[in-house]
Amino acid sequence: MTHRNARLTPVTRAELVREVESGWPQAEVARLFRVSRATVAKWVRRFREGGLAALHDWSSRPKRSPRLTSPSLVEAICAVRREQGWGPHRIGWKLSIARSTVYAVLRRLDLHRLAWLHRTTREIVRYERKRSGELLHLDVKKLGRIPPGGGKRFAPGFAKTGVGPHSKRKMGVDYLHVAVDDHSRYAYVESLPDERGVTTAAFLERALTHLDGQGVSVERILTDNGKNYTSHVFRDMAGEHGITLKRTRPYRPQTNGKAEAFNKILQNEWAYLPVLVERRAPGRAGAFLDLLQSTRTTRRHRRGHSRITTVNNVWGNYT
Repeated sequence: MTHRNARLTPVTRAELVREVESGWPQAEVARLFRVSRATVAKWVRRFREGGLAALHDWSSRPKRSPRLTSPSLVEAICAVRREQGWGPHRIGWKLSIARSTVYAVLRRLDLHRLAWLHRTTREIVRYERKRSGELLHLDVKKLGRIPPGGGKRFAPGFAKTGVGPHSKRKMGVDYLHVAVDDHSRYAYVESLPDERGVTTAAFLERALTHLDGQGVSVERILTDNGKNYTSHVFRDMAGEHGITLKRTRPYRPQTNGKAEAFNKILQNEWAYLPVLVERRAPGRAGAFLDLLQSTRTTRRHRRGHSRITTVNNVWGNYT
């Protein structure tokens, strides 16, 4: 991948080569594309040797890495990590190697976070459906409404309004109903007045309509064991659309981890930001829409793609 200030991308390199192949002097082409003559000669030579495929950047990885950690040592590090659950310091002490080496190996093999490993087998615990719509995660995030001045989260002393940061004044909560696609992490969110079964069922219908407009047909839904999700009206709504309902094991919120992770994004990057607390509505609501737009179109998930490009048939329908 080219860096952000690169003059030549694979497309412009192809144009450069095309000009040279059509008969233009390399010096003139170099002046036209504002690069050196040596650069022009390099890409022309690569094109003649390997075609258009050769115009992409080569990997910077060296052909030989004589100081690379040996496979036997990597195996020993992983064995201690899985058997004992130790961190880099203790593993390094046991194997008499630098802790930075241990961490580099664990990081490369995705073993650096114990939370990602099964508690007994120490194998990596990760699942992901193969296509959008196979599984939809639903959850409700309760966000406490913020009193004037920001409340105890922000002001160490009393706010100018006279309401103390530790005031017991009840402001109520906002109920954010969240739907996250398991494969793409594409999210649909609404702020509703409660989390009753009727409200949740209506949210589900609107979420399904929205996803259907993006070319996604939902097959299964994963929720916790809240009363709104076990209500008959919610079950009936799912049944009307031919959707299978699945529930998490009690007291195991990590099973619904994709929805929980999105809730954390909302909390950390929108709900309680000081600048938004000062603006409150409608500025806070506008910032919420901006964040939702960003998570769909810009933010990358683990595979390096944005949510919206991962959803099936979404670019032609998205506005």
